[in-house]
Amino acid sequence: MSLELKAVQVRLPEEAFDTLRQVAEVNDQDLGEAARVILTEALLGKGHAVKILAERLSRATKCDKVR
Repeated sequence: MSLELKAVQVRLPEEAFDTLRQVAEVNDQDLGEAARVILTEALLGKGHAVKILAERLSRATKCDKVR
């Protein structure tokens, strides 16, 4: 089963691009694959943090209404 992947194009500062190149080389990946893995991990992590924050805010708002 393969995932449907959406295309994204980004511009990176030189230092970030050099770091991406190093990470890709260490992991024996091409630049696109390394960037996809890193970006996916970062976005899913940020998304999880937003969900947790929203749940906490929702609970805090509900508690205030009960008082």
